[in-house]
Amino acid sequence: MCEKFLDYLSKKKTWIFLIMCFMVHAGNSVLFFFVGLVPLSMLNILSTVFYSIVIVSYKEEKDFYIIFTYFEILTFSLTSELFSGGSFFYIFYVVGMISSVYYLLPPKRRMKQIFQGCGIIYAIAIYFIHIKQICIFPEYLPVTDECKQEIGLLNLCITLFTMFYISNLYFFEMNAANEKLTYCSDHDLMTGLFNRRFFEHIMQRNKTENENKYTIAIFDIDDFKKVNDTYGHQAGDAVLKAVSSIIEESYDNEFVTVRWGGEEFVLYMPQTDEIRAYEHLTYLRKRIENNIVEFDNQKIKVTVTVGMCTGTNLTDYELVIRNADDRLYYGKRNGKNCVVK
Repeated sequence: MCEKFLDYLSKKKTWIFLIMCFMVHAGNSVLFFFVGLVPLSMLNILSTVFYSIVIVSYKEEKDFYIIFTYFEILTFSLTSELFSGGSFFYIFYVVGMISSVYYLLPPKRRMKQIFQGCGIIYAIAIYFIHIKQICIFPEYLPVTDECKQEIGLLNLCITLFTMFYISNLYFFEMNAANEKLTYCSDHDLMTGLFNRRFFEHIMQRNKTENENKYTIAIFDIDDFKKVNDTYGHQAGDAVLKAVSSIIEESYDNEFVTVRWGGEEFVLYMPQTDEIRAYEHLTYLRKRIENNIVEFDNQKIKVTVTVGMCTGTNLTDYELVIRNADDRLYYGKRNGKNCVVK
């Protein structure tokens, strides 16, 4: 539930960020009106109108929404500090946006460093406004002095909440990207099976385990080239998915199914002797033979030839694979659609 919610926030991050900015300005409009700082209330009303127009016209995730929002926040913060004599700590907004814009804009944006540089200039300008106490409405300074601590604390809390929200979205997206990269590196994307690289990795890692019996089988779809030539490569892909699904769905949870390459699949069966493995592989061969792949109003039937070999020591798994491969090609040369042990 939490991951789905974070995924939604990630996909809608620009729109949600615009809503957050709208709510902050709308709230400030009311707050400053009741405090008696009419210029700041009017400034926030203008920003509220700006965000209302942007939100109403919003259609999809576009970079310019973030760019406009970024510079609106910088300009608003600078102007607000001129109104308050540098007392309300709007520099927090600027510092928060300098770091946030790097996440909110996509990696391809090369202008991000320039935007951050602009933010730094704004932050330095606001700092000097604070030090020099520059104020364009000095008649409001008594009111400003009365509420500057509360407004400063409010601006700090808004900035911290925004950075907390954005940083958590950033880590969620990074974790999701890493998980996707890991999946892509370990799996065949067409069939969803483990790939050859992953299989080699786990076999090398498990060499030290005391595996006293295991069987490795190699499946090869018979006359697969004819399928591609007759029905097209998309039909061939459908056949590969159907065959891989049958092999994967019909095994013990400890078995490992691998897309070996092309139209070949490997099934690794730990703690499985030759008799049990042969019975299981024969069952799979018959299931594939009797299965009909429907594609583009056409019914396609295929068969597989299987070579199998049983081993007693995982350190010799490369030899077991070679023996299974030799038996596979023996079956190919002697009628196909069989299991060779």
